[in-house]
Amino acid sequence: MVDIEKIQKQAEEIVEKFSTVLESFELGNEEEYYILETKNVLRDDDEPVSDTSFRKNALNIAPKTKDDYIVVEKSKWSN
Repeated sequence: MVDIEKIQKQAEEIVEKFSTVLESFELGNEEEYYILETKNVLRDDDEPVSDTSFRKNALNIAPKTKDDYIVVEKSKWSN
């Protein structure tokens, strides 16, 4: 039988020891290192473009619509 409390205590001890070891390193203002070559690559956004055909196409293929909205049954989407 698995003793959950024992495992939790051991996990907390491991994390505490690991944290202590990490805190012992003095990194200062050194360069950052990344495991992967990609690092926070953000793109410049242009002005948003509104594609009016998307709404029209979605409404055309929806099984039921009302006043330019798609109608769904709540009971099929929730518990």
